[in-house]
Amino acid sequence: MKKILFATDFSNNANKAFSFALSLAEKHRADLIMIHVFDITTVWTYPYTNDIFELKTQAKKSWERSLQDFFDHYDTKVKASCVAIENQSVVQGIISAIKEYKPQLVVTGTKGKNPVKELLLGGTTKALVRKSPVPVLAVPEYAELKDYDKVLYTTDFREVDLKALEDLIELVRPFEPEIKVLHMSTDNEFERLEKMEWLKDLVNDAVSYPAISFELVLSDDIFNTLNRYMTEHDFDLLVMLEKERSGIIDKLFHQDLVSRMEFRTWIPLLSYNETYLHATDEHDIKRSDAVEH
Repeated sequence: MKKILFATDFSNNANKAFSFALSLAEKHRADLIMIHVFDITTVWTYPYTNDIFELKTQAKKSWERSLQDFFDHYDTKVKASCVAIENQSVVQGIISAIKEYKPQLVVTGTKGKNPVKELLLGGTTKALVRKSPVPVLAVPEYAELKDYDKVLYTTDFREVDLKALEDLIELVRPFEPEIKVLHMSTDNEFERLEKMEWLKDLVNDAVSYPAISFELVLSDDIFNTLNRYMTEHDFDLLVMLEKERSGIIDKLFHQDLVSRMEFRTWIPLLSYNETYLHATDEHDIKRSDAVEH
C-alpha cells in the first residue's frame, strides 16, 4: 500500500478517523492524501474580492493551511499532502481526488460536524461505499484505535470474495490478525455448508495466510445476530462487500444491512465494492495475457 486518502470535515469523528488512517499509513509506510471538500457558495469568510476565481483560490489556500496545521500536531514520519477541493458534491469531490491521486484506501468518519452537514461524513460514506473504486474504511464515532487482532469478513459466497480477501490480507498483514470468514443464513444449512467448503478450498488454494478460518451461522435475525457475534468474539474490524444486486428484495435487504452495520456498529467497517473488484480482476487477466503473449 503506497497511498491512503483521508477525507475530513474537521469534526470530532473525522479527527478520530484520522488516527486510524495515520496508524495504517505508518504500518505500511504509505503516504497520506488529506482532503477537505468545500462548497464556495457557502463560504462567506473571504470578502476580499468580488472575483469568484480569486475567492475560490483564497478559500482553497485557507482550507489547505487548516489541513496542514491539523497534521502538524502529530509526531509522525508519514508524508502528507493537504488538498482542498471545491465541489458542491462532497461525494464527487472525493471521487475526483481518488481518480487523481489513486490511493489504495479511503478513510473517513461516519458522523458529520453538525446535523445540517451530516451528509458530509454520514450520507457521503454510504455513497462512497457504492461508488468508490477503492475500499472505504468507515470509522464510527465511538471506535477505539487499536491493533487489528481479530477481523471479521462476511461472505455471500461470491467469486469476488477471493479478490477482496487477498486485498484485505495485504492491508492487515502487518498486524497479523486472525481472520474469520463468516456466512449468515436463514435456511438450507446443507447447501450453505457445501458453498462454504467451496469458498474455503478456493481461498486456501490461492492465499497464503495461516490465521484464517471459516464459519456458518444460521439465524432468522441476521442484523442482531451479527451484532451479538461481534460482541461475543471481540472483533476489531468488520469487512463487508458492497454487492452488485439483481433482485429487488435482495438489493433492499443488503442495503439495509450495510447501512445499519455501517453506522451503528462500534468497530470500523471496511467496504469493498464488487464492481471495482470485477474490474480489477478483468484488468489483471488482460495484463497476464499480454505478458504471456
